[in-house]
Amino acid sequence: MIGIVCGDGDYPRLIAKACTQKKIDFCLIFMEGFCSLKNWPKAEYTSANLGEIGKILDFLHKNRVEKVVFAGRIKRPNFNQLSLDKKGKQWLRQLGKAIFAGDDTLLRAFTNLVQNEGFVVIAGTSLLDDIFLGEGVFSRRKPSASDLIDVDVGVQAAKELGLSDLGQSVLVSCGRVLGREDVHGTNALIETCGQSASSPGGVLVKISKPQQDNRLDLPTIGVETIEKLHKNGFNGVALEAGRCIVLDKDDVIKRSDELNMFLVAIRVSPLKIFMIAGEASGDYLGGKLIEDIREISRGAKFLGVGGKYMAVAGQKQIFSINELSIIGIWEVISKIFHVKRLIRDTVKAILDYQPNVVVTIDSSGFTHRVDREIKKMQPSISIVHYVAPPVWAWRRWRAKSLYKFLDKLLVLLPFEPPYFSNVKTVFVGHPIAIDADFDKPNEEALKNFSAGWNEERIITLLPGSRMSEIRRHMPILGKFVSRMMDRYGKVRFIIPTVESLQKTIEEMTSSWPRKPFITTKKSQKVLAYYSSDLAVAASGTVTLELARVRLPFVAIYRTSLPTYLIVKFLVKVRYVCLVNLLAKRDVVPELLQYDCTADNIVQQVEKILHPKESDGQKKAFTKVIELLKTKPKLAAREVIEHERVVCNR
Repeated sequence: MIGIVCGDGDYPRLIAKACTQKKIDFCLIFMEGFCSLKNWPKAEYTSANLGEIGKILDFLHKNRVEKVVFAGRIKRPNFNQLSLDKKGKQWLRQLGKAIFAGDDTLLRAFTNLVQNEGFVVIAGTSLLDDIFLGEGVFSRRKPSASDLIDVDVGVQAAKELGLSDLGQSVLVSCGRVLGREDVHGTNALIETCGQSASSPGGVLVKISKPQQDNRLDLPTIGVETIEKLHKNGFNGVALEAGRCIVLDKDDVIKRSDELNMFLVAIRVSPLKIFMIAGEASGDYLGGKLIEDIREISRGAKFLGVGGKYMAVAGQKQIFSINELSIIGIWEVISKIFHVKRLIRDTVKAILDYQPNVVVTIDSSGFTHRVDREIKKMQPSISIVHYVAPPVWAWRRWRAKSLYKFLDKLLVLLPFEPPYFSNVKTVFVGHPIAIDADFDKPNEEALKNFSAGWNEERIITLLPGSRMSEIRRHMPILGKFVSRMMDRYGKVRFIIPTVESLQKTIEEMTSSWPRKPFITTKKSQKVLAYYSSDLAVAASGTVTLELARVRLPFVAIYRTSLPTYLIVKFLVKVRYVCLVNLLAKRDVVPELLQYDCTADNIVQQVEKILHPKESDGQKKAFTKVIELLKTKPKLAAREVIEHERVVCNR
């Protein structure tokens, strides 16, 4: 049961409606003098003033309330006119100096007292969906250069105002502050400045206070704000992205356009993101995500765990992705104490960094453990997970508990959202589908790459990005190379890999009858793809790269016996390779576990060398890649728009 303490405005009514829609039990406490009693969803309710603490507590206990929401503005009362009950008089003494401070200081003290009575105070925004604006312009009209100067002036003035705990809004015109919000609120500010303004135009700037408790009195606008600004001759409004509540968002945007007002959401302080990737494919996704976020939110800062791509994109790393490059149940068990230490170190780093949002990428065995610990220790930190655990393949029960520690889930595959109905899930497509780095290089670059090679066939080998995969696949691929050399003679082999595995691969291929060309550069990997006749690849994200460049391939995979036996018992899908899963048919051959032998690989390779087989794969690849396309930078926008505090869900 949630108790909603209702102050001024439509915000508390919105929360009550959200509870009704989500079938959450709630009761209402109307603060006298602040809200109307009309048009509310049916619920138990009472009215009280701030001095009737005993009455409020009795009502909350009677209705077995566990969580309390403070919704709508409640101004600091005139204590000379306040009617205090017995409990109110006791609390008045406990409030002490907070009585004489600003509204937020008093409300925070009041909140602490409520929590001391055994209730959990949560943010109303945690019950609402899509209540904030992400960074950007949301109206047809864009702010002019002079408007943007006014916005900059307004942000600095609003920060100073917030420090005094008196208000959250300022009005600026021609680089001059016309007025600052006080206890009378935003509407009074607009009307006063509109009447006294000597120059036309101007902008309302509304940001949260530097010391803002996100459970209490966040800055808010609605359609009425837009209409009042227009009536008083102002050009538009600038809000703090992710921190200002927009009531009836669609109506606010529509009304702004109708009145030719601009509506812009700005970032007041640099966005801080803690991002974790546990393997090479996640490092690639994380690198692209960081690049996209930095284009949208300039000045964004990144700390976390990642690899080369994320580091180059601008992430400062607390430890290398190599520490987490393990796979399989048996492999994880053998390193359990090492993994536990890394979890502790990561959680501590997040709590010290205090990011706007945590983004965890794939590697659910590690990242979800971090997510759970963060939500236990500081539930106000938003967590977005990128790449869904494959519950459609096995352990479907995992989907049911994700809502407990994730605020949003971004998925790469179009068929995944229905599996995650308990958490907000968005299909954002796969970056590989639109990554220009995988476009075909020019003919001169291709010619220079293979200059001096006289082989009739070129084959790319992709043994995996984890050490455990390398150790299991390289001996098999070594035998495959021997068979191909015996059969065809002139064959060139290329192994694109990551820097951390380069030395190991060089050592393991030193005894091969034909030493491969090994590269760790993405540009050379792409050149290898377009220069090759086919590939042999460990099943994983790399198979989508091959589909993107339309290179025919054979998918292989072998893991430890304990992992294989458990997975074989639990897996519920026909295919392992992502290309086959998306195509819903046998596009590429899959050689798994005991079928993953050199002779079987040779057999499948010889089939693919026939044009009919390779052309069939290429046609299917084109359709598969189309399925993975969506709006550009959608994942980045979803992360930024979720940059908010979600308290005690």
